[in-house]
Amino acid sequence: GRDSLRTNRNKSEDEIAKESYRIITLMDLAGHEKYLKTTIHGVTSGMADYALILVNSRHPPTHMTHHHLNLCVSFGIQVIIVFTKIDGCPDHAFKTSKTEVYKMLRAPDIGKKAFEIRNEQDIATCMGKLNSLAPVISTSCVTGEGIDLLKKMLFTLPKRRKHENKLQRPFEFLVDDIFSVPGVE
Repeated sequence: GRDSLRTNRNKSEDEIAKESYRIITLMDLAGHEKYLKTTIHGVTSGMADYALILVNSRHPPTHMTHHHLNLCVSFGIQVIIVFTKIDGCPDHAFKTSKTEVYKMLRAPDIGKKAFEIRNEQDIATCMGKLNSLAPVISTSCVTGEGIDLLKKMLFTLPKRRKHENKLQRPFEFLVDDIFSVPGVE
């Protein structure tokens, strides 16, 4: 985001957006059941094209993982499964986690087939088939394993929505809640 002519000046978000080939917005939504309402609000209002469902490889997925998958699929958001913390993870624990996630993906309410991404060719293979496939990438932030594949996957994903068509529409802002704090006007 630095201006090449005036290196001491940061570019505005608008300038970056106009010059960028691709913009990826990441929204970190809550995974805990206590915050499910907030997560639902984030998924429904974010106009997301894709969702990364992060699963700790060292522990079997919870019922909340199933809720998040179901929520994304219900709103037509294609999912990518990212197993995290694979460094030092016992093989039996990782196998159990994968088996459980794959079972969730095959459930009738999700209806996806897991597709493991092991190299760049696998990324090319699954493009165009994301309505029926759920790419699965195993990563480690400690060793960096799988991070390059994840970045390549994100860069390869096609645009799904034509946001440019919305530029001519009148602006609309939805007010979800109104708060009145005594002493503050």
